[in-house]
Amino acid sequence: MKRRSWLVRSLPWITTLAIITLQEILARTGVLPNVIPPFTETVAAGWMMLPTDVFLTGLGQMLQQFAISLALGIGAGVVLGILIGVAPVLNQLFRYVLEFLRFTPSVVYIPILLLLMGARPPVAITLAAIGSTWPVLYQTYYGVVGVSPILKDTGRVFGLSRAQQIRSITIPSVSPFLATGIRIAAAHALIIVVAVQIIAAVPGTGRDIQNYAENGVFPRMYALILVVGIIGLIINGLLELLERRQLHWHASYREKQA
Repeated sequence: MKRRSWLVRSLPWITTLAIITLQEILARTGVLPNVIPPFTETVAAGWMMLPTDVFLTGLGQMLQQFAISLALGIGAGVVLGILIGVAPVLNQLFRYVLEFLRFTPSVVYIPILLLLMGARPPVAITLAAIGSTWPVLYQTYYGVVGVSPILKDTGRVFGLSRAQQIRSITIPSVSPFLATGIRIAAAHALIIVVAVQIIAAVPGTGRDIQNYAENGVFPRMYALILVVGIIGLIINGLLELLERRQLHWHASYREKQA
């Protein structure tokens, strides 16, 4: 039983190593075009870049824009989600506007923001904040409207004040939804920040990727893409760890631990 469990946990690593090995073989045998270098060359180029000021500066700019935009997106999403959750009339009034904006890619605002702000970090921050607001907004909304009426009645029967009901009933009910929304929003924020840096030449790792692509320095270009992917994995892992610690009382996590 233990051997089978170890094998199941190892499967993602085995498939990842198999894909990397296959890419290495296809690149070195000329099956892949020469703009796609072998994985080992990409890693070597990344290792050479690590201590350089260009790499560290771009990475710092990307992470700063990501963190600010995610914080703004979470704040706006939570406030708006609670408002339309507790006031159904607001949801009715703004339903179609919100749905329209939700499915409009935030990068379509790049031209107007470039005119207003220029190719500067606020452009990436604004667009990523807009893009990361929607997952948090709707997850918060679903959490608020999904609070069990039985729990609300129980709170009233036990004489809980409004503040106590929010602290003891509403927040615990919304937290799992909000945690999911934050993880989705984090992915959106990172993708949009890098995309805007590539498209609009905003300072950061995305602009460095574009510069290396234009100059044909493909190993460094792929190395930076690899770095962005690894950062995404780290962020998601940290958020999952935080979610497990904060929501250990939730039924889904109790089942996993059982």
